[in-house]
Amino acid sequence: MIVELVIVVKLGGSVASNVKRILSVLQSLGEDILIIPGGWVFAELVRKLDVRDDEAHWMAILAMEQYGYYISSFGIKTIKPRDFDEIEFDGIRVLLPYGLLINHDELPHSWDVTSDSIAIWIASKLRAGRVIKLTNVDGIILNGKLVERIQASKLIGIQTCLDKFAPKLMVEHGIDTFICNGFFADRVKDYITKGRARGTLVEGR
Repeated sequence: MIVELVIVVKLGGSVASNVKRILSVLQSLGEDILIIPGGWVFAELVRKLDVRDDEAHWMAILAMEQYGYYISSFGIKTIKPRDFDEIEFDGIRVLLPYGLLINHDELPHSWDVTSDSIAIWIASKLRAGRVIKLTNVDGIILNGKLVERIQASKLIGIQTCLDKFAPKLMVEHGIDTFICNGFFADRVKDYITKGRARGTLVEGR
């Protein structure tokens, strides 16, 4: 297993109804964990609005902050850094990313870039090595079957549960992403503690 200063967990809005259970499992690990919130229903509202890519980009990032505050309502502390050296690792924190992204505007302003890509980009800046994505599916499904392991380069241009830009970022920065079903929260525990669980490991390295 990779020894890291922090574990980066992308917590999708699709598992919002199971957030309390997920957080309980993560807290039981006693690890430093940085949660990157998805956009949940707030980002879906932005998608429905007829706004330009630039405005939609920043509105969607603010949508992540709204979900982040929802996650924090379960007793998780928020952090709102403008620079990466301001991020302190001490237990579980949920990142409110707007200030960080405004100060480091490096990602394309497009719906190809969602919280998946943002989580991978943040992991690369923190040299975390991997992202764990909790969503409402078991992992990458190809030809009707769950894929346990696949190179990110093979997913470029393919529609999956990752956003379109994420595989390219993973290859560029050498970041792995493990995708698992957040409605079975013990799977993330198994992956962190044992290095193995039901899901898909997408390898950027």
